[in-house]
Amino acid sequence: MQRNTYKGTFTWDLPDVGTSSSIGRALGVVINDWQLSGVASYQTGNLYTVGYSYTNGGSQLNITGSPNYSGRVLITGDHGGEGCSSNPYKQFNTSVFAGPPVGSVGLESGQNYLTGCWDKFWDFAIARTIRFGGERQLQLRLEMFNAFNTVVITGRNTTMQLASPTNQTIGNPQYDAAGNLIPTRLTPENAGFGAANGAAGLRSMQAQIRFRF
Repeated sequence: MQRNTYKGTFTWDLPDVGTSSSIGRALGVVINDWQLSGVASYQTGNLYTVGYSYTNGGSQLNITGSPNYSGRVLITGDHGGEGCSSNPYKQFNTSVFAGPPVGSVGLESGQNYLTGCWDKFWDFAIARTIRFGGERQLQLRLEMFNAFNTVVITGRNTTMQLASPTNQTIGNPQYDAAGNLIPTRLTPENAGFGAANGAAGLRSMQAQIRFRF
């Protein structure tokens, strides 16, 4: 869930070269009549919640005794609401969460207590219209999306895979006991608990040639 989105746009008619001289006219054929436009998009970080799963003895009926609601994770320390980090392998403090015990009433924690990173995109377009008289005109246009090639993380592995309610060993850690990254968890599809597993597209471009008559 993202709470706020901010957008700004601009259009700039690029300066033209004077055509009073033969050199100016020659340069004007290439330089004149270009227009630069852009859109800046900023979104506040998405709110999200940590989840869990048990390999053994962790069925909903076993945890809460009810088929209607499940237990929620225990928050054992101060996470500060930080769900964003420059480290893609540790987006939040994974050490302050534990699974619910047998006998949970489902009130151990709330919802959406972690906040992801801001999304920041700049898109640009540069275009020129060449008029041939009457209704005939040719437009050249180049568009660039995510122009600054910003990495925007859109997903994280927020689910702890725990052994059982009485054995809180995490089965999907991103780091080993010595604090080293686990080699098999370096790709998004195999990301460990707390690591990024999705990102928006990087820079892309497209060109258009349009003739109107």
